[in-house]
Amino acid sequence: MGEPKKANPGVDFLVNYGEKLALGIAVLALVVCAVLWFGMSSDDPSLGQVDKGVSSLDREAKTPHPEMTAPNTENWQAKAVNPWTTLVASARPADNWSGFIVTTASGTGVKNVVIKKIPVVVPEVSFLGTEVAIDSITVGWSYKDFTNQEVQKMARDKDKKADAAKVTHFKLEREVNGSGKWEVLNETIDVKTQSYVDTKIEPKQKYNYRVTAYSTDKTYLERGGTLDPETGATPKPTGLVNTATGTPVQTLGIWKLTFTNPTKPQDAPKGMVYVKIEKFEKGVGKVEKAHIHYDGDLIGTWEESAGGEPVSKHRVTPKNGRSVEVDFNTGASLQTVNPVKIVVDVKRCKPKFDNSTGIKIGCEQIIEKRNFDTAQIIYKDDEGVHKVYVPAPSSLDQLCEEHGGRKIIVAPPVAPGGDKPEEPKVDPKEAARMKKEADAEKLFDEAEKAQEKNKPLALQYYNRLMKDFADTEFVSKNKKNIIEERIAGLGKKGK
Repeated sequence: MGEPKKANPGVDFLVNYGEKLALGIAVLALVVCAVLWFGMSSDDPSLGQVDKGVSSLDREAKTPHPEMTAPNTENWQAKAVNPWTTLVASARPADNWSGFIVTTASGTGVKNVVIKKIPVVVPEVSFLGTEVAIDSITVGWSYKDFTNQEVQKMARDKDKKADAAKVTHFKLEREVNGSGKWEVLNETIDVKTQSYVDTKIEPKQKYNYRVTAYSTDKTYLERGGTLDPETGATPKPTGLVNTATGTPVQTLGIWKLTFTNPTKPQDAPKGMVYVKIEKFEKGVGKVEKAHIHYDGDLIGTWEESAGGEPVSKHRVTPKNGRSVEVDFNTGASLQTVNPVKIVVDVKRCKPKFDNSTGIKIGCEQIIEKRNFDTAQIIYKDDEGVHKVYVPAPSSLDQLCEEHGGRKIIVAPPVAPGGDKPEEPKVDPKEAARMKKEADAEKLFDEAEKAQEKNKPLALQYYNRLMKDFADTEFVSKNKKNIIEERIAGLGKKGK
């Protein structure tokens, strides 16, 4: 067996005397602390210097320094301007402040893109003219909406793109004798109405008219104004489109003479013409009477019965339906009625179309010289000698509606590679009416020719005109009195 281990002397010492050793060390530490405490409480010169240092440090800490001063506690965020933004955390007073953070944002900003508003356009109204009657003035104007092709073209135009709207109503005004004061006759004329009859007129006065187009279309009110270079279309709150002004016209006196069907056979000593006399009779209004006059006759004077004395007072039935006697002494006399051949300038409008769209873009006025068979009527009144041609040379003019002519339907040329345009649609009733008017005029001409060679046939034609064509304008407004006189004359000769 091995020998047993020997005990360590240090371990044995700690085991036997460790507690006593620890107690002794603790007592010694307490003694040292007591010595130090009581020793430092005595008057030592170095302690005064320590107190001075502490006071100096405390004073220095309370003294503000610019480089160490916290920024003013302002609301920097409210003062910030985009794109620069400064955010400041509020600081405490300088004697007791904590750290603060300044945040700065920088950048180039966002580009402000403005989308221009597309303008809205409306077709303008144009003035056609005026027609003066003995008791009224008829005013006419012209307006047409954009066609579908025109609307599509405006929408595709990159440089001048625009939307379309329509006129909703017209306002008509009148000026009297160049006074400069415009009187409103009607300010809410429907867009479908393009004429107006002014009956509140006086003889031998000058009147002028102007028509203004308006649109209450919402898009036009919002974008119908002038163009702004930055924002595009501007509002048009008034809705005004344009104003078209006519030229002054003078009303007639109390008389208006209309000459139709002038004739003078080669062997006849006198010419004759059918004269319609219109008079503005005070207290009655417009009245009229028509009769055949011969060279040298006083206009308005004729025999009321065969063999009687010529008189100027004749009975008429005005609009009120009550028969009255009116004096038709015009103070005028018929001088001569002679057939003549003259050279006249005939005006004709030639439409121009856009080759790509087929849309009418205007017209070209062409003037042509023509020989014209007509009759020259000379009469004299208190204003002097007057010459009238019947039919009038202007009846040969072929002007478009925009230039004062009647509506002319013209088919536009076929665009290259395009389809054939549709045939213009004609109202069947209007076509039948026009045909009947032409047939009445043709039958009247045949009756006039038959008077020389075959009076029974002429009488038959005149009777047929009164029977079958009495409702036509040619008979009822122009030839009725003549036909009745011819029937009466031929009937007597037949007996």
